Amino acid sequence: MSELDLAALIDLLLSIGTDTWNIEAKDASGGLPTSLDETLSAFANMPDGGAIVLGLAEEDGQMRVRGVANAKDLAAGLGTKARERIHPPVQLGAVQIATIDGKQVVGCVIPPQPPERRPFRVGANGPAFTRSSDGDHELSREEELYLTSQRSQPVHDRQPVEGADVDRDLVPELLEQYLSAEQRSSRRLQGMGRDELLVRTNVVDHETGLPTVAAVYAMGLHPQQFLPHTAVKAHARSDGQNTGLRLTDHDEFTGPIPDLLESAESWARKHLMRGVAFRDGHGFDAPEIPAVALREVIANALVHRDLSVASFGSYPMLIKLPMKFIVENPGGLWGLTERELGKTSPRAKNAVLYRMCSAIRTEDGKRVIEGHATGIPEVRRSLRDAFLPAPYFKDEVIKFKVLLTSSSMLSEDDRNWLSQQPGANVMSVAQKHALVAMRHGAELTNSAYRNDFPMDSVQARDELQELVRFGLAEQVGTGRGTAYRQSGSGQAELPVRTVGETATNEQRVLDSLQQTGRPMSRRELALSTGLSESQVYRALKSIDVLQQGPAPHDGRVVVYWV
Repeated sequence: MSELDLAALIDLLLSIGTDTWNIEAKDASGGLPTSLDETLSAFANMPDGGAIVLGLAEEDGQMRVRGVANAKDLAAGLGTKARERIHPPVQLGAVQIATIDGKQVVGCVIPPQPPERRPFRVGANGPAFTRSSDGDHELSREEELYLTSQRSQPVHDRQPVEGADVDRDLVPELLEQYLSAEQRSSRRLQGMGRDELLVRTNVVDHETGLPTVAAVYAMGLHPQQFLPHTAVKAHARSDGQNTGLRLTDHDEFTGPIPDLLESAESWARKHLMRGVAFRDGHGFDAPEIPAVALREVIANALVHRDLSVASFGSYPMLIKLPMKFIVENPGGLWGLTERELGKTSPRAKNAVLYRMCSAIRTEDGKRVIEGHATGIPEVRRSLRDAFLPAPYFKDEVIKFKVLLTSSSMLSEDDRNWLSQQPGANVMSVAQKHALVAMRHGAELTNSAYRNDFPMDSVQARDELQELVRFGLAEQVGTGRGTAYRQSGSGQAELPVRTVGETATNEQRVLDSLQQTGRPMSRRELALSTGLSESQVYRALKSIDVLQQGPAPHDGRVVVYWV
């Protein structure tokens, strides 16, 4: 965040009624708050920085304009704090003063800071902070160590592994795949003796003669004997809104990277729903999330994870929630930002490991990674082709998260209707789904839109406002009560059928499908049954076969996700 439109930021905060992960509002009616030091440190340690707005306060669930007494003095004080209270000093970006309802408000941008200067502390020897959705959080010692290790090209994958042995602890087939690929790429390696070849290709550390971390992790017989943190953990939750629920399925995978990738893919497939989608009047099998997207994001998490001592207690994670699949890995991005993902040449955090995984293959004969920076573009393409939202990437400095959303597929009738709407050719997939939901009677808030289609608050507001500008939606309410509905009457365009209250959730879903006589999206099912989308999801999961009867009178088969 390097530019500042203070009026737009204030409008956003007033509409959503709270701070965001990259915008912090503070009540400065009594002067600069002491907590400002922590926020300056946190934004300086974040890859994209952030923005601070002084003169707003959150009260009773609403964001209110309180104003400041002396805007010029506060603006100057911000600069003083950034220079004198934060170590090393933070370089501020744009600083603006705006008048809202007769009250002055001050805004300031903290642009991305040089990574080699992190961590930024409060005081010369004080704590350092980072940012999350609910505010500023002090970094642990391990997290500070991680930031320090990222100041230059990481070389942790080249470190020797004590106690490991090439002949005893590496898988011969994988090692041969890698060495053969290296020899094909360089004629100077082709006539080299095996011992020298192992050193030249970073399989063995040249000083100790021990296998490197990259070799053991990528090609080891059981890497977790030496590197326990290279295991992958996975769990599924029945309801993403209730983190207090017990995990419905918890698993852990071990082995070298090719085995980890196959095990993780297999687990993911087990937890994804499959069903029949309809296009141009024809039905076809469709996974909840395209397999190619899953493979790419899991492989990236394994290969680009942090391998420094700061992450020895952290594991790659797979998390399956209703309509969401999350992949996390220890350590943030290195050498590029979220916006550059898939749009630049490869930037390998673990350069040696990356090269090894470009050569070795899983049992199905596919390389772990292609090594040509095609992975993220392929993820985006596969999701777009499946009419699913784009992946959501979040660099949280000490970890990296990818979130794939398995939103409801749209019916053929909805797609035909969408194609006739102004701006349909430039809308995002999320906007199209939102517009269809409004067509069926839904009102969407900024928060609900982001819950269905993960993005930041600013992007969500911009996309919803664009639907208003196109004349397709209208805004109702103010503050946290701001919502968007279909332009015009605001009434549902399609009939909504309600199933009897005494029916089970499963029976409600089946009755609704039978009454409607056509494939229905999860959102349509939620509206017609009175259930939440999560309840619809669980009801469908409990039906363990495709429902094929009783069929409607015209002989069509009613099917949906199972």
